[in-house]
Amino acid sequence: MTDCIFCNLNHQKRLLENDHFFAIYDHFPVSPGHTLVISKRHAGDFFDLSGEEMTALHDIVHQVKEMLDREFNPAGFNLGMNCGAVAGQSVFHFHLHVIPRFARYHLNENRKKRGLREYLRDII
Repeated sequence: MTDCIFCNLNHQKRLLENDHFFAIYDHFPVSPGHTLVISKRHAGDFFDLSGEEMTALHDIVHQVKEMLDREFNPAGFNLGMNCGAVAGQSVFHFHLHVIPRFARYHLNENRKKRGLREYLRDII
Protein backbone atom coordinates (compact mmCIF):
# COMPACT_ATOMS: atom_id res chain seq x y z
CA MET A 1 0.00 0.00 0.00
CA THR A 2 1.42 3.35 -0.98
CA ASP A 3 0.26 5.23 2.14
CA CYS A 4 1.38 2.58 4.66
CA ILE A 5 4.26 3.72 6.86
CA PHE A 6 5.66 0.18 7.12
CA CYS A 7 5.40 -0.50 3.37
CA ASN A 8 7.42 2.67 2.73
CA LEU A 9 10.20 2.29 5.33
CA ASN A 10 13.77 2.92 4.25
CA HIS A 11 15.44 -0.48 3.75
CA GLN A 12 18.62 0.83 5.39
CA LYS A 13 16.81 0.82 8.77
CA ARG A 14 16.53 -2.97 8.70
CA LEU A 15 18.49 -4.77 11.39
CA LEU A 16 17.58 -8.31 10.35
CA GLU A 17 15.35 -9.87 7.72
CA ASN A 18 14.20 -13.12 6.20
CA ASP A 19 11.91 -13.89 3.25
CA HIS A 20 8.76 -12.68 5.07
CA PHE A 21 9.78 -10.22 7.81
CA PHE A 22 12.26 -7.54 8.75
CA ALA A 23 13.21 -6.01 12.08
CA ILE A 24 13.86 -2.35 12.97
CA TYR A 25 14.33 -0.46 16.20
CA ASP A 26 11.09 1.17 17.38
CA HIS A 27 11.09 4.97 16.91
CA PHE A 28 9.35 5.39 20.29
CA PRO A 29 11.09 2.75 22.43
CA VAL A 30 9.71 1.61 25.75
CA SER A 31 13.21 0.46 26.71
CA PRO A 32 16.63 0.30 25.05
CA GLY A 33 16.57 -2.14 22.13
CA HIS A 34 12.77 -2.09 21.65
CA THR A 35 12.41 -3.70 18.22
CA LEU A 36 9.57 -4.15 15.74
CA VAL A 37 9.26 -7.25 13.57
CA ILE A 38 7.26 -6.23 10.49
CA SER A 39 5.79 -8.35 7.71
CA LYS A 40 7.11 -7.66 4.21
CA ARG A 41 3.69 -8.48 2.80
CA HIS A 42 1.01 -5.98 3.76
CA ALA A 43 -0.89 -8.23 6.19
CA GLY A 44 -3.34 -6.42 8.47
CA ASP A 45 -2.51 -8.28 11.66
CA PHE A 46 -1.38 -11.59 13.14
CA PHE A 47 -4.53 -13.39 12.02
CA ASP A 48 -3.81 -12.52 8.37
CA LEU A 49 -0.45 -14.33 8.36
CA SER A 50 -0.03 -17.58 6.43
CA GLY A 51 1.41 -20.77 7.93
CA GLU A 52 4.69 -20.16 6.12
CA GLU A 53 4.80 -16.63 7.52
CA MET A 54 4.13 -17.95 11.04
CA THR A 55 7.20 -20.19 10.77
CA ALA A 56 9.31 -17.31 9.44
CA LEU A 57 8.01 -15.08 12.27
CA HIS A 58 9.12 -17.63 14.86
CA ASP A 59 12.57 -17.76 13.28
CA ILE A 60 13.15 -14.01 13.09
CA VAL A 61 11.86 -13.39 16.63
CA HIS A 62 14.52 -15.79 17.90
CA GLN A 63 17.15 -13.97 15.81
CA VAL A 64 16.00 -10.64 17.27
CA LYS A 65 16.24 -12.06 20.79
CA GLU A 66 19.78 -13.29 20.16
CA MET A 67 20.77 -9.87 18.74
CA LEU A 68 19.25 -8.04 21.73
CA ASP A 69 20.89 -10.45 24.18
CA ARG A 70 24.29 -9.65 22.64
CA GLU A 71 23.78 -5.91 22.37
CA PHE A 72 21.78 -5.08 25.52
CA ASN A 73 21.87 -8.12 27.84
CA PRO A 74 18.24 -7.74 29.02
CA ALA A 75 16.82 -9.64 32.00
CA GLY A 76 13.61 -10.52 30.13
CA PHE A 77 11.33 -9.68 27.21
CA ASN A 78 7.77 -8.67 26.44
CA LEU A 79 6.34 -9.69 23.08
CA GLY A 80 3.30 -7.71 22.05
CA MET A 81 0.97 -7.22 19.14
CA ASN A 82 -2.37 -5.48 18.83
CA CYS A 83 -4.97 -6.87 16.44
CA GLY A 84 -7.67 -4.35 15.56
CA ALA A 85 -8.34 -0.74 16.49
CA VAL A 86 -10.18 -1.57 19.72
CA ALA A 87 -7.14 -3.63 20.77
CA GLY A 88 -4.89 -0.61 20.35
CA GLN A 89 -3.58 -1.24 16.83
CA SER A 90 -2.74 2.08 15.18
CA VAL A 91 -0.74 0.92 12.16
CA PHE A 92 -2.77 -1.67 10.26
CA HIS A 93 0.20 -3.62 8.93
CA PHE A 94 1.38 -6.62 10.96
CA HIS A 95 4.12 -5.82 13.46
CA LEU A 96 5.26 -7.48 16.66
CA HIS A 97 6.98 -5.55 19.46
CA VAL A 98 10.00 -7.23 21.05
CA ILE A 99 10.61 -5.22 24.21
CA PRO A 100 13.72 -5.97 26.24
CA ARG A 101 13.27 -5.60 29.99
CA PHE A 102 15.94 -4.59 32.47
CA ALA A 103 15.95 -4.68 36.26
CA ARG A 104 16.84 -0.97 36.42
CA TYR A 105 13.77 -0.05 34.33
CA HIS A 106 11.39 -2.48 36.00
CA LEU A 107 10.06 -0.03 38.59
CA ASN A 108 8.56 3.37 37.82
CA GLU A 109 8.62 6.44 40.07
CA ASN A 110 5.76 5.06 42.19
CA ARG A 111 7.70 1.83 42.78
CA LYS A 112 5.00 -0.16 40.99
CA LYS A 113 5.81 -2.78 38.38
CA ARG A 114 5.53 -1.45 34.84
CA GLY A 115 4.71 -4.20 32.39
CA LEU A 116 3.10 -4.69 29.01
CA ARG A 117 -0.36 -3.88 30.41
CA GLU A 118 0.81 -0.39 31.43
CA TYR A 119 2.60 0.05 28.09
CA LEU A 120 -0.58 -0.86 26.19
CA ARG A 121 -2.63 1.51 28.37
CA ASP A 122 -0.20 4.29 27.42
CA ILE A 123 -0.57 3.75 23.67
CA ILE A 124 -4.35 3.38 23.42
